[in-house]
Amino acid sequence: MAQILVILGASIFLILGVLHGVLTLQDLRDPRTFTPPDPALREAMQESSIAIDPHTNLWKAWLGFNLSHSLGLVMFGGTFLAIGLFYFSAFAQILWLQICALCISAAYLLMSLKFWFSKPAIGSGIGLVCFVLAAMLSID
Repeated sequence: MAQILVILGASIFLILGVLHGVLTLQDLRDPRTFTPPDPALREAMQESSIAIDPHTNLWKAWLGFNLSHSLGLVMFGGTFLAIGLFYFSAFAQILWLQICALCISAAYLLMSLKFWFSKPAIGSGIGLVCFVLAAMLSID
């Protein structure tokens, strides 16, 4: 049962990351998802540079941050999916892997609650519960 929970929790984060990446890539061509509802604000983002590099506009930086966020979710979910599928005994035996799964999924939940919206919070919460239960079931 613990192995199934690791696979399920990891899959949730992997799916969230892939969906976030796909939606961000669609916004490169046709901004509809991670764009402000007011088109004038997106235009202002496109005309505004960021302090660290005056050649980068805020809109490009925003899309880049969203893509890197997606990559982080894909890497986290994909890594723990591989662990769950092929190396579950490592998860069950190595406390450090369990702590990583719990801390990272908890961090995504906290960020979802503080900065984002309900869907990533629900997904992160379910993923966290899966990892917590898997870690509890792995205790000898």
